[in-house]
Amino acid sequence: GKDEMTVIVNADGKPTQKHATMWSEPPLVMEYYHPYLIAILPSLVEIRSIEPKVLVQTIQLPHPKYLALGRSVFVASSNAIWRLVAKPLSLQIEQFMSSSQFELSLRLAEMIDDDDEKKFECLYDIQFKFALHLFTKHRFEESLRIFARLDTGPIEVIGLFPALLPKSHTKQYDYRVPVLAGAELEKGYLALIEYLMEKRNLQKKSTGNDSDVDLASYQRDLSEIIDTTLLKCYVEVKESLVGPLLKHPDNNCHLQESERTLIKAEKWSDLVLLYSSKREHAKALKLLIEKAHQKSGSLSGHTRTVEYLQNLGPDYLDLIFEYSKWILKAHQFDGLKIFTVRNEDPRSEVGPLPVEKVVKFLKEVNKEIAIKYLVGKLDFLTRVVTWFCSQEHVIHEWRYKTPDLHNELILLYLFEIQENRFVEDYREQLMSFLENSESYKAATLIRRFPPDFRHERALLSEN
Repeated sequence: GKDEMTVIVNADGKPTQKHATMWSEPPLVMEYYHPYLIAILPSLVEIRSIEPKVLVQTIQLPHPKYLALGRSVFVASSNAIWRLVAKPLSLQIEQFMSSSQFELSLRLAEMIDDDDEKKFECLYDIQFKFALHLFTKHRFEESLRIFARLDTGPIEVIGLFPALLPKSHTKQYDYRVPVLAGAELEKGYLALIEYLMEKRNLQKKSTGNDSDVDLASYQRDLSEIIDTTLLKCYVEVKESLVGPLLKHPDNNCHLQESERTLIKAEKWSDLVLLYSSKREHAKALKLLIEKAHQKSGSLSGHTRTVEYLQNLGPDYLDLIFEYSKWILKAHQFDGLKIFTVRNEDPRSEVGPLPVEKVVKFLKEVNKEIAIKYLVGKLDFLTRVVTWFCSQEHVIHEWRYKTPDLHNELILLYLFEIQENRFVEDYREQLMSFLENSESYKAATLIRRFPPDFRHERALLSEN
C-alpha cells in the first residue's frame, strides 16, 4: 500500500523520480545517506538506492527504533546501539557488478576520489560490461549506443556477430557471445547498421591528407570492414540499400567478401554494381552475358549489357568490342546504340570512343553495320529499312571532317552496292554524299569505282 511507498519531491513539491521507492514494510524512520536511503522497519533495517531502484542490503536487528547519521550510520533500540560502516566503494562496485547492477555501479564509480585516469578506467570497464550485458539480453540499440559513446572499435562490436567478420579478423573474446537467430538476429543487424553508419560518417570526416602511412593504412582497412559489414547487413535486413551503397563513389566494400555475400544471396544486379564500382568490368560483363540468356531474372536479355557497355570509356575499348559482338549480331539496332548513344558530356568520366577504331571493328563484324554507324541509319527488325535519324550519325551529327572517314563511308557504300544489298537506297545515299561532302579525297577513290558507276565517277572527277 501507500505506507510502503516513499516519494521524493523537490522544492516545488513535484516528484523528482518517475517511480516511488517501495519498502518491504512501512518504514518507522528513514534517512538519506548518499547515495542510499536507509529505513528502519519493524523487524529490520533496509538499505535501498534511489536510482536505479535496487534493494542493496537488509540487516536483521532486534527491535530497531532510532536512526542517526554522522561519519557513520547509527541504529539504536531501547537497550542497544549499532554502528553501520559502509564498505569501500571499490568493494561495493565489485559486488554490484557480480550481480549485474551496472547502473548502480556507475553511480558509485562517479564518487571515486582517485585520479582521473583510474576513475576513467573504472567507468569505462563498467560501461563496457554493461553494454555487453544489454547485448546478451537482446537490448541491442541500448547496447550499441553505449559502445558508440565509449568509442569502442568497430571490429570489437562487429565481433558480437561472428558471421559478419572475415576469418582474418575473427578472434576469441574474453566474454561469451550469444548465438542469435531469426527475429532477434534481424533486430541486432538493424542496431548494428545504425552504429556503423555513425562510425562511417565520423571516419569520413576525420580522414584527410594524413602523413602517417600506418594510420592511413589502418583507416583504409577499417573503412573496408565497415562498408563490407554494412553490405552484409543490408543483404539480410535492408535489401533496398544494397544498390545505393555500391553506387556510392566512396564505398570501400571488400571485393572478395562482398562477392561471396552477393553470390550466396543471388543478388546478381547488385553483383554487377559491385564489379563496376571496383572496375572489374570483365567480370561484370561475363556475368551479364551468362544471365542474359536466361528466360527470366533481373539481368535477362541484352539491355543491361548494352547499358553497361555504353558507360565504358575508351580505356576499355577492347572489352567493348569483345562483349558487343553477340549483341550486334543478334540485336543490331540495340548493338549500335553501344557506339551511338553515349555520354558525350565533357564533365563525364565516359569519353567518346575513337571513331576510326570503331569503324574498323564494325567492318569486321558486318560492313552494313559500319555504314549504319557512320550514317546513323539503323535497321529495325523488319525487312523494310527504317531510318533512325535523318542526319548521318558520325559524318554530320558529330561534324567529323576527317577525309579518311569520308572515304571509308564511300567505299563501304560501294561494297554494299556491289554485293546487291539495298542497291537503290545505298546508291541514292552515295550520290547524295558525293554531292554534299567536301572532305573526301576524290583522287584516291576514283580508281576504285568500276566504269559502270558513270555518275559516281563523274562526281569524283569534278572534285
